[in-house]
Amino acid sequence: MAPRARKDDEEDPPHFWARDWEFGDSHFTSHQFVENATQRAPKELGCAFAASFLVSPLVSIIDKSIVQSGKGGLMKAMGVQSREMIFSPKTFFGGLSFRLTFAVYFGTYAVANMAELFLDASKVKNDEERKAYKVSAASLANVSLLMWRDSVFAREFGGGKVKASTPLRTLGLFGVRDTATMYATFYVAPKVAEFLIKEHGVERNTAELSMALAIPMFTQILTAPCHIHAMDYYNNQTATTAQRVAALKNEFGSVSFARSLRILPAFGIGSFSNNKFRELFIRQKDEEKLLGRRVTRFIESHVTRSQTRPHKGLEMGSTGRKGTRAN
Repeated sequence: MAPRARKDDEEDPPHFWARDWEFGDSHFTSHQFVENATQRAPKELGCAFAASFLVSPLVSIIDKSIVQSGKGGLMKAMGVQSREMIFSPKTFFGGLSFRLTFAVYFGTYAVANMAELFLDASKVKNDEERKAYKVSAASLANVSLLMWRDSVFAREFGGGKVKASTPLRTLGLFGVRDTATMYATFYVAPKVAEFLIKEHGVERNTAELSMALAIPMFTQILTAPCHIHAMDYYNNQTATTAQRVAALKNEFGSVSFARSLRILPAFGIGSFSNNKFRELFIRQKDEEKLLGRRVTRFIESHVTRSQTRPHKGLEMGSTGRKGTRAN
């Protein structure tokens, strides 16, 4: 069935603030941008660039530390990376780990933003159809880029003595891991949120935001064995079954914790900043959300307040003159 046409005098639907935090949000009513594709495309890429720069340092630290955790522990590795970012920023931001992680998230957000631009330009308003296109594009970009980046991480930062090419088993396990995360983010989380809303009366924003973060985080516990075995197989392809099981037991706690932790910046901070940058810089029906309008309102309110506030010196002078006339 074709989507119902929107009438000019129809009121805008309520804004659900939780969607600002959701990477998978593809609702037509979330932004309603009005700029044409030529004007909007560079801004979409710029917003993806800015959001990626915000999220990549923390994700880079966590992911590199996971790969290096076998050399001295997860927390030690995270401490080393954090100190390098603070005290040697040139080395950190110019390093391979940050550059590859930035490429992953810039590619992911850029594809997601451009997919939404394509849908708007094609006047696709049906939410399910929009979701199918955006999910397919963003998932393909994210999964393939992470498979490529983690294969480089395994070669450059892993514990293997020889920097060999990445086995297909390792690449496949990386793909299973990330496909499960994307499925949980785009499909499982919304369904659980709807269940909480309808069956338990949970407020919509609370349900959508909590499930958008909690479900992908829980998925990392389920997919941690895929990551552990992928790295273990890369580093030692001749290990016995007993050695594989021992590696899984030794690393499961730290890997599942760290991979759950990375969801907060990757699917929380990154998604929120990407959506907010787009809201601030891309013209939409509600132009009061634009950064320029917000700055203008801020300046005008402060100028008006300063003009209406009486000057203390004038008040004291007026009081003194009144006192002299009284005497």
